[in-house]
Amino acid sequence: MTRPLSKLLGTAQAPPRSATGYVLWLLFVGNLLNFYDRALPSVVLEPIKDEFGLDDTRVGILASAFVLVAAAAGVPLGRLADRIPRAKVAGWGLFAWSAFTAAGALLPGFWGFFASRVGVGVGESSYGPATGSLLSDLYPSERRSRANSLFMLGFPIGTLLAFLTAGGLAVAFDSWRAPFLAAAVPGVVVALLVLRIREPERGAAEPVPGAGPGRENRAASLRSLLKVRSLYGMLVAFAGYNFAAYAVGTFLTPVLQRWYGLDLVAAGAVGGVVVGLTGLVGLLAGGRVLDRAARTSPAARTRVATACLAGAAVFSLIGLAADQGSLWQLVVFLSLGYMLGIVYLAAAVPVVSDVIGPEQRSGALGLMFAVGYLLGGAGGPVLVGALSDALAAGSASDAASAHGLQTAMTITVPLAFAVAAVGMLLTARSVQADRDSMLAREATA
Repeated sequence: MTRPLSKLLGTAQAPPRSATGYVLWLLFVGNLLNFYDRALPSVVLEPIKDEFGLDDTRVGILASAFVLVAAAAGVPLGRLADRIPRAKVAGWGLFAWSAFTAAGALLPGFWGFFASRVGVGVGESSYGPATGSLLSDLYPSERRSRANSLFMLGFPIGTLLAFLTAGGLAVAFDSWRAPFLAAAVPGVVVALLVLRIREPERGAAEPVPGAGPGRENRAASLRSLLKVRSLYGMLVAFAGYNFAAYAVGTFLTPVLQRWYGLDLVAAGAVGGVVVGLTGLVGLLAGGRVLDRAARTSPAARTRVATACLAGAAVFSLIGLAADQGSLWQLVVFLSLGYMLGIVYLAAAVPVVSDVIGPEQRSGALGLMFAVGYLLGGAGGPVLVGALSDALAAGSASDAASAHGLQTAMTITVPLAFAVAAVGMLLTARSVQADRDSMLAREATA
């Protein structure tokens, strides 16, 4: 008989009414829908591009529309989650982005679709900061990477499902809009369940006296967050990782179609393997390894994440540099790079939770997501698209378009993973001191 998820992970203190395993499972499902909805435009990008007459630069801008809004909304929504129940912020955000996903299939014209993606960005910007803080109160530091890796399985599984189903739905209904309507229904149902979560007290999992139930909320200013030195390295790492992940998520299907000649359904299946199955393996294995390292020290966890990001830079370069006759090289080595890179996601929230007090975590995570989305999530698709068009300038041929996009990806994705590795290395130098300072403040508050 399978043991309950909460026993597999362990908890410091269970939430008062909702079972720990149930909360983690429900938040995971919401995160799965989060990334499913995010991935939909990428999977059916070529039909969207043809209908609206877009070049790669405008495709990048379209892909970044919701990310830019998420960056702007992340900080205030994160701070809001430091003041009101986090389940309310996450639940209403889920409801909002599901409604806007459906609107993307119904609103006419390019600007209608653009506006719907902006609305999706507002809704999704609330989810990560609120749920990251909530999970940190369900599990102690040495268990958080594994819990967060299970939560973040929503990324590869949601992306995989999008790659495997969106193309088929578009073909079956002869419209790229069909997947957007189908995605909205489960989102509304899960949002209603998230709104009913009864969450734990803030600080319930911290190993200091007075950090548990009954503490007065002391949400602090943004200025105080910026005094935490290791947070700067995390901002660099999150921006670098998001640049690489969003560039791959946006343009992998077009690369497979243009450079390797695959049709929409086949490209979706191959893309699902690269960013879905390998991400699943990376998070499951990475969570265990990171928590094992965290039992030694918080710095050990960040060093493991640094090594994984450095490996991602090397393997993604080998994969993306494959010529047109070596699809196997792209699949094998980009999959390895993506698998190593995604380990970072199992470390990001736990590292922030190690150095930021319970009353500030949603705001700190909102800041990290905002910077990561602005510089990475938005910058990745835009810069790759612009570089692709620049490399193909002067030629309207399909071959030039294919070579320009493949070259742009080969240059930018490995470099972004390398920047993320540098950020985590910087974090490792100060995370232990910041952890000690945070615990000392909490003990005397």
